[in-house]
This record gives sequence, structure tokens and C-alpha cells, in this order.
Amino acid sequence: MACNRILTVKLPDELETELRLYKQGSETAIQEIAVRTALATIPFAGSALLEIFNGLAQRRAQERLNDLFGQMRSRLNLLGEEKVDRDYFHSAEFQSLLFLLIDKLHTTHDAERLRMFGNALGNAANVDFKSDDKEQYVRVLRDLSLGDLKILNDEKLKGWLPHLPHVNIDYAPEILVSIYRLQAMGLVIAKLRQKGVFRTGDATQDIQNVMSNLSTQPPVMTFYLSGFGTNFLRFILPEDQVRQTPTA
Repeated sequence: MACNRILTVKLPDELETELRLYKQGSETAIQEIAVRTALATIPFAGSALLEIFNGLAQRRAQERLNDLFGQMRSRLNLLGEEKVDRDYFHSAEFQSLLFLLIDKLHTTHDAERLRMFGNALGNAANVDFKSDDKEQYVRVLRDLSLGDLKILNDEKLKGWLPHLPHVNIDYAPEILVSIYRLQAMGLVIAKLRQKGVFRTGDATQDIQNVMSNLSTQPPVMTFYLSGFGTNFLRFILPEDQVRQTPTA
């Protein structure tokens, strides 16, 4: 009994497309095998690297995203309806802020810094910050380490303390690195201050004392929080974490 077979013949362009896709898939598989093989040969770290590329990085990113949105929710609950501009969440600006922060999740592991991300997203719709440059705040937040942020919120930079003539704050070199970075971003202001000179009432003697003081006691650099820095801290931190400004 004859058996009729129906043969489906692919058109040349269809066959060419299928072969190209097959080739691309084969090349991708070969590249993945090569990368995994190379990772496996790295002493001590090989298995950890394979674990990261096998999905650990994605799971960690998802956990950080959950933490981010959890803190955002907490911040909005504290603000209440009267403080939240709901329309802002539909704006192109909010979309930009959201993706600027999500983009940093793969390189942000500090829980405290993630909470700052969430506070910033919540405060983005806070009517108190309606006229502020919120994108600038977020870009600064992305670029600062947790250590930088803690130094910025230190009481030594606030209030009258850095301006008092009898107060001379000496910063360690590693702290100065952060302070100069904060200064470059406009969060901290630096000013040279000459140490006080006793006034005798005699103009000539006072001038001589000033000149002598300059040669023996050079001016000192003082650092203090700028207005921009003050608003930035309010934007990223809950009220109970913004340290009180010292009055003396």
C-alpha cells in the first residue's frame, strides 16, 4: 500500500533565517560555557562567582527593590494625604528619579542607604519639596557613600559650632576626603578663619599684633553645612534621623 508523504519545503529566505538564528543561539551557548569554565578555574572565588551569575545577583536586586519600595511606602504613610501630590507620581520627572535609583540597586548593599533611597522617592511627592530640584538631590545621593552621608549629618558641620572663634575642629585625613567631596557637590561650605587677636585700643599695636599672629598662627579652614546640604538631608532622611542643630 502506497503511503503518500507531504514534504514541506522551506523557502530560501525562511531557511536562511532559521539557520542564522540557530547559529546565533549556538554562539551564545558556547560563550556562556566559556565564561563559566573560566570562572570555575578562579581559585577560592570561582564557585561564588558562578553562584552570582546563576541568579544570586538577580535575587539580591529583587530583595533590594522590595526594601526600597517598603521604605517608600512607610514614608508616604507618615506624610499623609495632605502632604502628598498624587499627580507627581504620573510625571516624567518621577519616572526619571525612580530609574536613577533602581539603576544603583546592583551596587548598593547598605540597608541604611536603601532606606534613604526609599525616603527620597517618598519625599519626591512631598509638597514641601515641590519647588526643589529633586533630580539634583537624587543624583547627589547616588554618588555619595554611606560614610559621606554620615559625615554630612554630623553635628560638627551644623549651627554655630563651626563658627565659634574658640572652637577648632581637626578632621582626620580620611574624613577630609569626604568633606572635600561634599564641598565639591555644594553640600558643605569651606572658609578660612583667622584666630582671634586681643585688641589693645592702640591702632598701631593692634596692627602689629595682627601681623605677628598671621606669622605664628596661620588661618584655619572651617567647614559648615550649606543651605543646599540642609535641604538635601531633609529630603533623604526621616525627621528623627536629621540630627538637631547645635546652638553653642
